[in-house]
Amino acid sequence: MNQGYNEEAARLAEIAVKRLNAAKIVIEYLSTKDQFNKDETRFVKQIEKNWYRLTDLQKEIVFMHLIQGFSFTAISDYAGTSPQAVSQAFHRACQWFKFR
Repeated sequence: MNQGYNEEAARLAEIAVKRLNAAKIVIEYLSTKDQFNKDETRFVKQIEKNWYRLTDLQKEIVFMHLIQGFSFTAISDYAGTSPQAVSQAFHRACQWFKFR
């Protein structure tokens, strides 16, 4: 019996963990979306529609600031840039979320 590292089992475990994390996020969203009023629902759809337009850095900044609560200064330390550059990237990203 081989008791060494099993790459296929590790790959399948990684897939299962990623799917579980995705399911948690989707279930949380779906279980609360009925509580949104019409304006909030339209705003959520606007974000979803334009999320792909953001750069990877903008997505990371938006996530770190809005979801994780990091300041622009803390994000700039992480990203290796200035707080002003982070703030500008955040505000440019948010422009895509406004109703047009």
